[in-house]
Amino acid sequence: MTQTVHPRSLFDDALATGALTTIATGGALIGLGLRDGESSRLFRLVGRALLERLGIPSLNAPLTSVAIGYTHHLVVATLWGAIFGLLVLWPTTRRARLVAAIVAVMAYVVAALWILPPVLRIGYAVTSNVSAVVPISVAMFAALCGGIWIGTPDA
Repeated sequence: MTQTVHPRSLFDDALATGALTTIATGGALIGLGLRDGESSRLFRLVGRALLERLGIPSLNAPLTSVAIGYTHHLVVATLWGAIFGLLVLWPTTRRARLVAAIVAVMAYVVAALWILPPVLRIGYAVTSNVSAVVPISVAMFAALCGGIWIGTPDA
């Protein structure tokens, strides 16, 4: 079963996949924070790191740190989800899309662990080890599978 891919529809589905990725990986980051006793811990740490890169003492603004960390997550996770959404939704068969999702997640894991600068990672520097990247990658895979479902036309 092949289908014609319309660029506008593909872009819309990729943005929806990006939103799913943001939601799913946000849940994984909250779970990682809960493991350490504070649900917003990872967002706070990301916000602190970003503020300190700008020379702003983050200890004086703990809520601002959380807001900046969360905003960073919204931007970075949506971008990764939309980019991978385009790659995953471009093939026309479901099987090819599933293989593309697996390859995309594996590529992200490799990139997050050894290539990407912290500012381009989902979760910034706090997800630079295997135990933190695994829940992020599982959540990303689930979101990409959701994107495949969204991008599949009604039969």
